[in-house]
Amino acid sequence: MSMTMLESQDRVRAGGESATWHEVEKGFWVGNTPGRFLGTVESGTAGYIARDHAGVRVGKYSDAAEARAALSERDAEPGN
Repeated sequence: MSMTMLESQDRVRAGGESATWHEVEKGFWVGNTPGRFLGTVESGTAGYIARDHAGVRVGKYSDAAEARAALSERDAEPGN
C-alpha cells in the first residue's frame, strides 16, 4: 500500500490567526490554526460539506473555498 501526498493547501484568516487548509485526499480538506483543529470539507455529489471540529455538519456550499471560509469565519466568532 502506498500513500500519495497531495501538495494542495490554502491559508485564510480565522479568529485573528492564519488558518491552513490541506487537501489530504482528493476532495477532502482538513483545516487548523496553530494548536486548533477547525474541521473538514468534503466534496459531495451536490456540493461541498463542511463539518466543524466535532464533526457536526455546518452546511453545504457550492465550492470548496466557500466551505473552508465558512469554517474559518465560524472559528472567529466569540464562543467558538
